[in-house]
Amino acid sequence: MNRFFSLRLFTLVAGLGYAYAVYANTTLFRYYPLVKRFSWTDLADKSLGPAMTWYGWMALGAIPAVVVAVIGKLALPERLLEKLWPAFWALPIIILAAGWVREKSWLVGAG
Repeated sequence: MNRFFSLRLFTLVAGLGYAYAVYANTTLFRYYPLVKRFSWTDLADKSLGPAMTWYGWMALGAIPAVVVAVIGKLALPERLLEKLWPAFWALPIIILAAGWVREKSWLVGAG
């Protein structure tokens, strides 16, 4: 698996894609747990209960990450991939910042 797939590139791109999806509130699909139903669009039916976008955010980050991880492993030299390692330490901060900005209205209004 490591021969054709870079776990480091996957982690980096998936994390950035997830942070973007949370910040922009863009989701690939929604899940309605009360009726156990996935939907590509937001269903405006109150009887379905609240929609979960987390699964769609994860998919939105993972799909391009798989493509970049495969292409990057085959096309980029290993030395360059090793130099990307410091970028991983910034990833949790970027994801937390995206979540903070997205949910700031909830957090500020709670106090």
